[in-house]
Amino acid sequence: MPIKSIRETTTTMLQLYIEPLLYKYHVDLCLVAHIHSYERTCPVYQNKCVKDGVTHVLIGMGGHELTNGFYLPIQWSIYHDIQFGYTHISANKTYLTFNYHHTSDDKIADQFYLNK
Repeated sequence: MPIKSIRETTTTMLQLYIEPLLYKYHVDLCLVAHIHSYERTCPVYQNKCVKDGVTHVLIGMGGHELTNGFYLPIQWSIYHDIQFGYTHISANKTYLTFNYHHTSDDKIADQFYLNK
């Protein structure tokens, strides 16, 4: 099976079986890795930015060689880049701060807040 087909099948299956559970149980943030780059979505559900959706963040920008991502100009993809970096997350019962820093200069490249 071609790589594109595998990726599309995986995406479809995750949206079909996992996304409804994340939405049903009011998950605010989903952190994933494996692909070696960074990407953040808006709060999303069924391929649309929605107020009560799940923010997905790909945080694979450390360690191994970086991956030239498969970024498409999609409405829900808010920020992405392909640089080495690290994240800093602070949270309490009602508030989460997420900072993504580039390793090269320690400056914040992306930042967002979640509030309950």
